[in-house]
Amino acid sequence: MGSRSNRRSDRISISLPLQATGIDAENRPFIDTATTIVVNRHGALITLDRPLRIDQVLRVSRQLFDGSRREAEVRVVAHEKGSSGGIAYGIAFSDSKLDFWDIEFPSATEAVDAVVRLLVECSHCGGRELAYLNSRELKEFESNRLFARNCRTCESPTIWKQPLESLRHNATPDLHRSSTGIDAASSPERETTRYDTRLMACVRERVGTEEMAVCENVSRQGIAFRSRRKYDEGAQVEVAVPYTQGTANVFIPAVVVHVRPLPTAGLYRHGVKYLRKDLEEHSSE
Repeated sequence: MGSRSNRRSDRISISLPLQATGIDAENRPFIDTATTIVVNRHGALITLDRPLRIDQVLRVSRQLFDGSRREAEVRVVAHEKGSSGGIAYGIAFSDSKLDFWDIEFPSATEAVDAVVRLLVECSHCGGRELAYLNSRELKEFESNRLFARNCRTCESPTIWKQPLESLRHNATPDLHRSSTGIDAASSPERETTRYDTRLMACVRERVGTEEMAVCENVSRQGIAFRSRRKYDEGAQVEVAVPYTQGTANVFIPAVVVHVRPLPTAGLYRHGVKYLRKDLEEHSSE
């Protein structure tokens, strides 16, 4: 799936069933069910109870939300330990332009001014896309769990929300919840506007180590959050904000740049900076 800072698109944590067909590492043909852990424009991280080799080719198919099926040829590009102790495989589509997930992924240039990321659905046409919310849309979503934006399919402004299908398909692991009080936000030095918020966030060092946190403020460069667990400065994590348990969530790679204990609350306040190629390119201009 690539290093965290060099990923070509954002990763959406969502559990979708796939049918996988191929020959495993022991030369046995198979047709089995696989499940996605995360998806992006170019592939996915999946669980499959079969031994596979790096670079071997499989075929995968899935049923779309409208009942039709879509197939793709994929190559195994990585394997890692899954959250349940099994092996998870990174797969990449042979056709890099294939729209396998029926989700519109925005271009990297649209990410420059994004405050948060969210998988959303148009309430009129049902189209789904990975949305890069600006500050106005963030305020609307935080207040109503809905927001207005232009729909490219409808060619007019419509209301957008999180898709209910994700709630049915996604199998969310039990998370370690943090008991968090609300007091004044504090964040590390910054070069961009930050917006105060009390959105729920989720932090993890790897899939399966998720911890709930309260996000104090957000910007296009990172977030500040408080959690029961202390993360070391320099630690690489993934953060999802806003986070909704039981639905699809977008995790962004980040590095911890600031840690401050909150002894009276038994918590730690962290500042993290996103590790994204679009930010690196923008800052070098």
